[in-house]
This record gives sequence, structure tokens and C-alpha cells, in this order.
Amino acid sequence: MSSIPAVVRVREVDNEGRYLCTAALWDMKPCGREGDCDFSHTVPPAIRAKYDGLKEEKRLAKENAAAARRQSKRVPSPTPVSPDIEALRQEHVVVYNPEDHELGKLVAALLECVEGEELHELHKRTTLPTEPPLCPTLQHAFKLGGRKIPRQWVTVMGPRRNKKVISRMHNSAEYKAWLEGYDEWVRKVVLPKAGNGKGIYYQRPPTLRIAMPSWAATIGIHRDADYPGHHPAEINFWCPLVNVANTNTLWVESEPGKEDYRSMDLDYGQCLVFNGNLCKHFTKPNKEGRTRVSFDLRCIPAFAVDGGGGAAGSDGLPPSMIGDYGVGYMVP
Repeated sequence: MSSIPAVVRVREVDNEGRYLCTAALWDMKPCGREGDCDFSHTVPPAIRAKYDGLKEEKRLAKENAAAARRQSKRVPSPTPVSPDIEALRQEHVVVYNPEDHELGKLVAALLECVEGEELHELHKRTTLPTEPPLCPTLQHAFKLGGRKIPRQWVTVMGPRRNKKVISRMHNSAEYKAWLEGYDEWVRKVVLPKAGNGKGIYYQRPPTLRIAMPSWAATIGIHRDADYPGHHPAEINFWCPLVNVANTNTLWVESEPGKEDYRSMDLDYGQCLVFNGNLCKHFTKPNKEGRTRVSFDLRCIPAFAVDGGGGAAGSDGLPPSMIGDYGVGYMVP
């Protein structure tokens, strides 16, 4: 049986005052005493949210430690890039008109929102249907938010079933419409800012993120260069689809290694551009009472991979992946 995370051991009780079984509390495998356990296996939602948050904090701590170990094995100085790249990815906010793209409506359709349901209120859904959501990200957001997950959802949330679930989403009309709208947004917003007149390689699909009020953060402290598959000339775009601030937004350092983390307080229609390749960034546990819905991507100016000075040591070959994601190519 999996070991219990190292936290202060406090006996928790269910709604009837019975002590809770440790295995049930930490959502581990059966305790081995099924039918003969003296403790309750009915974990109240609030306690489930608390311990799910503690588990997520432990997972993020391990992830951060692994990233630190990887970083310690790296050459200390980053791969040099041209002044043009550094200028393009200086932290700034891009403003666009949401009505020109309707990304919020496209994502709302993908997340199967009912009429009148706002993205920032996703955590307020009173009942969860038996049928699992079309988008797996929404499934995990509800779980991390402390909601009791229907049994039918659990059967599609394991790693063995992820491919089928993701394929179902990718083949849906809602997802295809969202990706089409995303491509158009990249053409109108990202390409003019990062293409330098020659074009871009960009992450396709973007990373869609949902963070409900929770005990745990969703992103640990890291920089993208700590992970394989990232080009040194990447430019990060982080785009919230709701208003974000305080604990319900991204925290970023202003320059690599400075560690002066600040909350990126943005409104829907604003997009943060920054050097996520070298600047550390993270999120905090969402305590604002609002669901955060956002997407992010990385792009590489085409001139940075043509061997012409974008990044030292460029072999002139276009990237086949950006991190764990596929790559699209776009020219003016």
C-alpha cells in the first residue's frame, strides 16, 4: 500500500463523528480490511478537498525537486539568443478585442456550459452529470476543487483511458471550432507581435487550464527551460478568459533569477507576453472564489531557427515539438 504523506497526523472524522480510515482519507488503494475495517470510509467533501490539496502539494514539491535536480546538471549559462528575441519577449501585456474572437464562447461550448453559465462560475455547478465531461481538463478541475466525482468519471480518468478520452474530445465539433478560433487568434494577435515579419512556429494545440477554488496550486515554481523539448528562443503567451488577480492568476519573476514574483492581474481581453523559458513562474492555491480559465502557448520566431542568428547553435531545422505539444507554422 502507498505510504502516507508526511504531514501532521490529526484524526479526521466523518459527518457522523466516526474516525476516518487513513486509506480512504488519502484516496489510496483499499485498506486491505474491506468489510472488517473499524473506521469510516465516507469522507466529507470539505475534508476530501483538504487532503486532495495536500496530495497535490506533495506532487508539486516532488516535481519542483526533480526540476531542481535537472537544473543542477545543466550548464549554468543559458543558450544565447539574439537581442531581437530578447526584445520580443520582454514582459508586456497585449490587448485584443474579445468580441473579435469569442474565445470565451468557444471554450464555454467545449466545457458544455449551459445558457447563462459564466466560466468563472464553473465551480458552482450544483450537480455533476453521470456522463463524464467532454474535456478531461474539466474532470480534473472538479476533482482538485474537492467535488465528489461520479463513479462513471473515475473509469475514464486513469492514464490507461486518457488516449480514448482525448481522442473523443479532439474529434468533437466543439473542439474543432475552438482550435479554429485559436488559430485565427494566433494570426491576429501572436503573429504580429512575435513573427518579426517572417513567421512563427507555435504550439498547437495550446494548453487549456482550469483552476477552481482549491487547497492546492496547479503549477509549481519552474521555468520552461527546466524541461526537455523547449527551444531557447521561445516566447510565452498566457491568456486568461476571465478576469484574474491575486491568488487566482499567474505569478512571474521580472527577470531570470530575480525571484521578485508578482501577480499578473489581467482582464479578459488582455494577454501576458513574457520569457517563460528563463523566468520562473507558478500559481498559488485559488482562494478568490472564482474559477480561472486560461490557455497558454509558446511560439518561436521563424528567424530563430533558420541559422541566421536567432539562437546560437541553431541547426536550421524547424521544431517538431514544443515541449509536449505539436507545432503549427504560420506566415504573414
